[in-house]
Amino acid sequence: MSVSDLIKSAIDKDANGFEGSFNNIMADRMTAAIGQKYDSMYGASDVGEPVEMEAQVEVTPEATESE
Repeated sequence: MSVSDLIKSAIDKDANGFEGSFNNIMADRMTAAIGQKYDSMYGASDVGEPVEMEAQVEVTPEATESE
């Protein structure tokens, strides 16, 4: 959908078409803006394999004495 579809819906007084066009245009623009902000904050979106974190368990002397 484009801005021309939005204008056409407004001229035709098609409220449902206008609303749908507006929502699609805004969703596309918000997605692009969020992507740009993410890239500026965390670098380019060149994402490889996800990194898995290993759980680290710390053994304290109190835990070993009570067993």
